Amino acid sequence: MKQTRKTGTLIIGGGPGGRTAYAALHRSGKKDSLLTMNVEPVAVCSLPYGVGRRLIPTGPEDTIVDIANSPRLPADIVQNTIVGDVVDIDPSAKMATVKAAESKEIIEVTYENAIFATGAAPWIPPIEGVLKSSEMPEEITGEVVCVGKQFVPKSLLADGIYVMRTVNDGKRLDKFAEEAKSAVVIGSGAVGLEVAEALSDRGLKVTIVEALPHITSALDEDMAKILETRLKEKGIDVFVNKQAVSYDNGTLTLNDGTKLKASGVVFATGVRADIRLATKAGLKIEKGIVVDKNMRTNVPNIYAIGDAVQIEDTVSGKGILPLIGTLAMRQGLIVALNIAGKPTEHPPATSWGVSALFGLHWGSVGLTEELAKSLGMKAESIVLPVRTREPVMPDSKQGHWKVIFSTESNDSVKKGQILGFQIVLDGDSPLSITERFIDIITRHETVPELINHFYIHSPSHNPPDDPYMGIMFRYGINNFN
Repeated sequence: MKQTRKTGTLIIGGGPGGRTAYAALHRSGKKDSLLTMNVEPVAVCSLPYGVGRRLIPTGPEDTIVDIANSPRLPADIVQNTIVGDVVDIDPSAKMATVKAAESKEIIEVTYENAIFATGAAPWIPPIEGVLKSSEMPEEITGEVVCVGKQFVPKSLLADGIYVMRTVNDGKRLDKFAEEAKSAVVIGSGAVGLEVAEALSDRGLKVTIVEALPHITSALDEDMAKILETRLKEKGIDVFVNKQAVSYDNGTLTLNDGTKLKASGVVFATGVRADIRLATKAGLKIEKGIVVDKNMRTNVPNIYAIGDAVQIEDTVSGKGILPLIGTLAMRQGLIVALNIAGKPTEHPPATSWGVSALFGLHWGSVGLTEELAKSLGMKAESIVLPVRTREPVMPDSKQGHWKVIFSTESNDSVKKGQILGFQIVLDGDSPLSITERFIDIITRHETVPELINHFYIHSPSHNPPDDPYMGIMFRYGINNFN
């Protein structure tokens, strides 16, 4: 049996961007909206902590977003949500075909505007043994993983292979942690490191395998080494410059012949934009869905937001997939304002992230020195030792700031322009400092312009040394214009 529905705005995807778009449209008076979602909404960044059970003792189930009782969402969102997959779309007819998850009923939805918030899927390198079978179903719906260049149902993952993206992934890994004795985590970005800590907290012997020369590409090697030292102090083995080539019944083989025995393998090797529907719709695709500053795609009346979307990195000028939930929410607001007749552009943005690892808090904004130089940019850096309190205080701990800056002026950057920022701090959150450097970097400020940023000293919160002054002094005040 086929149903038909009509709506003003069809939102495809119930992640943070999609939910925010729905709420913002509602607040702007555009209440004729319909939301589709094919996975349970969840606070993705909290999933590792649900598995670790230290910060979320009740487990990953409590990371689920209860849209029916959220104070931030309109009360009618449940009745205007279809749980299922948009399996086809005809932009010329402004009609989407939705397949309901439970009933398998087909619902044809006509719309005035559509918002693609299709998100991203975990990516696994195409190594031997990660799938139970190479036979694909005719129609792929529900939760998927991208193996190499192919999206496949998660149900095809081999026994002992895990990813971390949805609440079902979290539940599966949580159950694994109850029974297992050891695990290999492949990938050492924020998610990989958080999963490694979570499994270690649960008592497992954990090994990390990273294909790059050092852990976490969000940091340069000198800063990443601080995290690597902490991992080893906690009994976690780290292999860098190594790639997995096969998995067979609890044995992971690396490209140098090393064989690692483990109860299971967690792939934290990044994600890929879910562009399957966008491709059907004829949207322009590069790294992700290409949009303009108003989040419009190349197809009339179709917008796109969130992890599937490519934006311009304001530092390098290159297209990037920022993969940031709070940015997806901001994009949801931008689209809602444009649909409501209030033209709004995406502000200049770059990549950023903050995490913690066994008490070491770290963050990064913009380009690393390694990335800047690989892009042909003339860049240098200043590393500044910092402390969390005055040295005479027993709870005073140390950390480091790293500021990456341009050494020349050209058409895209100014001499002294701050291209990136990194921080590793023992014991204290770097959130406020990292947020400030997001503003500094996206505004294309230079090291000398740090003179415009003031530093508040409070003995119970920080030492008296002004780190902005420290950066400027190391840059050299004779280099000020």
